[in-house]
Amino acid sequence: MLQLLARLVLFLVIISVIRRVVKIAISFWAGLRGPGIRDAKASPFASRGAAQHMALVQDPVCGTYVATETSLKKIVKGKVLHFCSEACKDQYQG
Repeated sequence: MLQLLARLVLFLVIISVIRRVVKIAISFWAGLRGPGIRDAKASPFASRGAAQHMALVQDPVCGTYVATETSLKKIVKGKVLHFCSEACKDQYQG
C-alpha cells in the first residue's frame, strides 16, 4: 500500500515538472515570435492603458457596472452619468 502511495506521489511530481517545463517552453517560444503578437492576443485592450479599461461605474437605473469608455453617457445637472443601454438611459428619472 505504501509503495502504491509513493508511486502516486512520484507520478504527480513528474506531471507537475512536465507541465512547468512545457509552460516555460511556450513562453520562451512566444518571446521569440515578438512582443506584439503575444500582447495582442493577451488582451483586447493591449494598445490602451490598463487603467482606462478598468474604470467601472454603476448604472443608476439597473445597477450594472459598465466601463466608462463603452458606456452611454448623459449629462444631468453638470454630472456625467453612465448607462449600460439605451433602455436604462431612457428610463432614468432625474
